[in-house]
Amino acid sequence: MEIVTTDQNERSLSALAARIVSEICAPWVLNIAFFLILGGVTGAWTLGIVAAIGTGIVPMILILGLMKLGRVGNHHVTTRNQRGLVFVGIIVCVIILIFILRALEAPQLIWDGMFSALIFLVLFAQVTLKIKASVHVGLWVCLVMFLGLTVSSWWLLGLLFTPVTAWARMRIKHHTMSEIVAGVVTGAVATGICYALLLA
Repeated sequence: MEIVTTDQNERSLSALAARIVSEICAPWVLNIAFFLILGGVTGAWTLGIVAAIGTGIVPMILILGLMKLGRVGNHHVTTRNQRGLVFVGIIVCVIILIFILRALEAPQLIWDGMFSALIFLVLFAQVTLKIKASVHVGLWVCLVMFLGLTVSSWWLLGLLFTPVTAWARMRIKHHTMSEIVAGVVTGAVATGICYALLLA
């Protein structure tokens, strides 16, 4: 009979908590929540749902398809050299979605969110050529800052949760500290570019 120590229990609970945070803050989940918030704020729920599906559910279906084909190892795409194909696929999805939303005459805030998503993806795709920057942490920073700049400054308090997401990604060994820092910086730069081009 194996004896489980308190220390082992704590490590197990810590790893479980990290996995839960990692799934809740997964990019596809964050995108769904983000565009539903924008849909609610603008009163354009239908378009918010369309954007949420196009930036959250469709990309995850793409990743699962690539996993089935053996092109991607897991749904978090933790291997850097597997990210290129994923980024290209998601960028194509977002461009198609932009044309769909244009035809549906989406509110400006949803438009800005979509173009911000495109800027974020292109920037991260470039950074990924050098380092496997954390998309989880970068997207969290980017979306919270976007909401803080456009919806309510109270959203900026969400930045306080960034270290929790960072801890979760490192705890389950999906990222190193340098990759976390690269994600935070890239997310902040993406927001800065979006603000300069779209929000100022």
